[in-house]
Amino acid sequence: MNNVVINNQQISLNIQQQANAIKPVVEAMDSINQGAKETALGISQTRTGTENLKKAAEQLKNIV
Repeated sequence: MNNVVINNQQISLNIQQQANAIKPVVEAMDSINQGAKETALGISQTRTGTENLKKAAEQLKNIV
């Protein structure tokens, strides 16, 4: 009977340790996801800016 109690306590402790170990991994993954979103937004803004510059260059070319 004591072995069962000790085993259950050990299992509970292991679960708590695993949960604590996983927290930083989840936080790191969230940070990576946020960085990816920001990168995608930056790429989109760069694309829009490039398209606008191309249009402006074409307009200038037509004027000259």
